Amino acid sequence: MKKFVTIERKDMVKQASAPLAGALAMLEKRLKVIASGTAVATRKGRDLVPEADFALAAERGELEGLSYAVVEVSRQEALKFLSKEPLAFPDAPRGYLLLTYQGLGLGFVKNLGSRTNSLLPAARRIRMSS
Repeated sequence: MKKFVTIERKDMVKQASAPLAGALAMLEKRLKVIASGTAVATRKGRDLVPEADFALAAERGELEGLSYAVVEVSRQEALKFLSKEPLAFPDAPRGYLLLTYQGLGLGFVKNLGSRTNSLLPAARRIRMSS
């Protein structure tokens, strides 16, 4: 498993592989870097809210303070999530859930028991015609 380095910039928490992290630090001092590393979470007060990019990462490094359960969803549930339709996971633990389909990360939801709040960015929403 790869070793990840955690990078904090303002309220954004990112991760990069250890060999890349050193190069990123040097580049960010000399260049205007628009995006680097994988966005993992946004700090909101004392809480860490997972970022959608982190769900899509092929490998996810552990981050202290960020906990989530993984829920494998059906094709129908995956399409509902990607369409930003309401979902409910009453049997899953409350809090942040990483939704996966066939082992691939789709995104995060905050499970409130009777309903969920999707953390999928609106720009990634798919539109389906009936």
